[in-house]
Amino acid sequence: MVSQPFRSCVACRTSRQKRDLVRVHLVPDGKLGVDLGGGSGRGVYVCPLHVCLEQAVKRNEFARCLKVTLAPMTVEDLEELIRERVSRKVAALLGLARRARKVVSGAEAVESAMKRHSAQLILSAADASANSVSKLRTLAKEVGIVWMQALGKEELGAALGGAPRVCVAVTDPCFAGAVMSVLKKIPVEMEARERPHGQAADLGGRAEPRKVWG
Repeated sequence: MVSQPFRSCVACRTSRQKRDLVRVHLVPDGKLGVDLGGGSGRGVYVCPLHVCLEQAVKRNEFARCLKVTLAPMTVEDLEELIRERVSRKVAALLGLARRARKVVSGAEAVESAMKRHSAQLILSAADASANSVSKLRTLAKEVGIVWMQALGKEELGAALGGAPRVCVAVTDPCFAGAVMSVLKKIPVEMEARERPHGQAADLGGRAEPRKVWG
């Protein structure tokens, strides 16, 4: 097994696997950009936790570590930047899964995938009503399939090259793991990280919904 590289959070100084952190770097227009999967060039790493992002912004850690002068940025601006990047990455992964025929959509297809135990992850649209997915969510809970929220109905459908979708099932464990790993980068409070959805990478467990607004 290949060992995973570690990096330290610029705020709390905790050493974590690089894949569990958000990389912040400078983009050509002189502003900050975020990278979810590592990258080349100068960058700094931060935990995807509100408290760490807030501390890094307040202490001006990004400008100090990158050795540049940055325009003022609020923690809300940074969190929105991360959510936007997560949203794009999830859409890209779903597009790849669609081309590999590793994702199904539509209530009947999703239900069938769960009953056949081929579904590894269920994604429901963040703007889907609770009533529209209640039956499927109950089934997911019964069979022990991870349920998360990502994108809006329009964005979920666009990622699959079609009409708006309320929910989809990812049937490949590699794609499912990749999507869940990206969703873990959404900034949360410390208490939320300790809840079951923080264990979403475990395909055998369940996850509370984590929203990604498209």
